[in-house]
Amino acid sequence: MSNLVYLISSLPALSYGQIPPITLEEFNNDASKQLSVKQFQTLEQVDLRRMKSTFKYGDAKAISDMLNDLQIDISEMRKANTQHRGAKLKALPKEVVNANPLEREKLIMYWQWGELDTIEANKPFTFSEVLVYKLKLQILCRLQSFNEKEGAKVLASVVDPNINKKKE
Repeated sequence: MSNLVYLISSLPALSYGQIPPITLEEFNNDASKQLSVKQFQTLEQVDLRRMKSTFKYGDAKAISDMLNDLQIDISEMRKANTQHRGAKLKALPKEVVNANPLEREKLIMYWQWGELDTIEANKPFTFSEVLVYKLKLQILCRLQSFNEKEGAKVLASVVDPNINKKKE
């Protein structure tokens, strides 16, 4: 327990939209030193990129449920779009449906942040706080990765595949 308290106390505070104060690698390195092997193995499984989680107990289950609800809503939006109908969302706010792709991603991440705040609320110095911290750090890293110039280059290469051939 004291190692968990030390880990949580040593982590910099996170606020939505800020530049990540540490890297995921630094976080994982610190966590691997302070958590039990079993806790660290659980922590490694929690990942926003692998949206389907299968945790069955406690706060890890709440995280799993949140990620699964998100996957259901994203699937529903895609299905509704192909069927030319309105999406019936389970968890996400309605404004997500009509947003452009970049704004949709940001709205989804903002929603995830709020859900994580709810999971974490009134549970200081618990393992769930570490799980939530990792997910919030992933959100900040993803937000930071959005770069207009780089995104325009990727879009241009998708629209005009010859751009990639010119680089070779």
